[in-house]
Amino acid sequence: MKNEEENVNWFKVLPWWQKILVLLVGFVIAALFFLGPDVFGKINENKSQGPPEPILHVSVVSHFDQPWAMGIDDLNAFRTLTKNHPKMRWTHLYNPVAYTQLTPHYKKMESFVKKCRDDHGAEIGVHLHMYESLLKKAGVKFRNSPSMNAKSADTSQDDTGYSVPMTIYSRNEIDKILNFTLNKFKEKNLGRPRSFCAGFYAASIELQKAIATNGYYISAAAFPPSNKFGAQYAPSWHELSGWNKTVTVRSRPYKISEETILPIGTAPYIKAKDGKPLIEFPQTCKIDWMVSVEHMKTIFREHLKFCKQGQMSAVCLAIHENNAAQHLEKYDTVLNYIYEQILSNAEKGIRIEYSTLSAIRDNFFESKANPEP
Repeated sequence: MKNEEENVNWFKVLPWWQKILVLLVGFVIAALFFLGPDVFGKINENKSQGPPEPILHVSVVSHFDQPWAMGIDDLNAFRTLTKNHPKMRWTHLYNPVAYTQLTPHYKKMESFVKKCRDDHGAEIGVHLHMYESLLKKAGVKFRNSPSMNAKSADTSQDDTGYSVPMTIYSRNEIDKILNFTLNKFKEKNLGRPRSFCAGFYAASIELQKAIATNGYYISAAAFPPSNKFGAQYAPSWHELSGWNKTVTVRSRPYKISEETILPIGTAPYIKAKDGKPLIEFPQTCKIDWMVSVEHMKTIFREHLKFCKQGQMSAVCLAIHENNAAQHLEKYDTVLNYIYEQILSNAEKGIRIEYSTLSAIRDNFFESKANPEP
């Protein structure tokens, strides 16, 4: 009985400060007992709902401008880049003009882009110049002016159609050209194209609405007109392309407005067939002959800054099919640099990934860190 009384009265003999300490400890234990699951659940929930992991996408895009001019050395250069950089994901913007006029290596080219798709996760999109042979097969009357590669758009012409903007054709004519392209892709088992770029990066609201209606999800046309980084196109290009200084080497993917093709656009947006907005993917590093290794590295680092701020971004490296051999060393060097950046930044929690254009669009809608106008 005495032991029981001592056990009960031990609290009474404690100094006042120890009594307060005991009461506080008891209160904390009781709170954790009754509220613990909710408290810890919220802590764990907050950890799992941290800021979205920033991703810097790197897209490597080939432009098939003049397929008949692609030599075996150019094709081998593409193969070398594919072999040297197995994590790279090509987006081949293929041109059906290879089937409308004599193209010596079209079977080898076709085989290569299919192998990239089937074995290396590549995407096959579309690139169109307004060649007469292509338009004839599409049932569209050929025009030879104006030219996007002249001192002035006035009185300029190009009898090959190479530099004539697709945007001068009517909506009905554009639909015919796109329909011919899709049928040729089906015939050649090239798949259903989702990415698109017109020759010389020409764009307009009407063209963007047309490609969306015809099943494309992403445009790769927004082109920086400035010569701050690299060269720039001829004066007539600036008159006819549709792009201005709001597009820079730092521009990021954006939703295309129904009112303007520029990145300053706001809702409502042009909708693709999946119900989501058509996305524009700026050509940040321009294209092969325009930029140096250091230009591309600098532009890459500019976009890496976005990711360090917790924002998604994307860089595009673009190369023509008919001078791939000439620029092989340049792109091999840049891709080696990017691989080093992938490894060094992974330790800092920053993801750098090679992605196709369509994959970038998918991530744009999935990521909470995507850019908004």
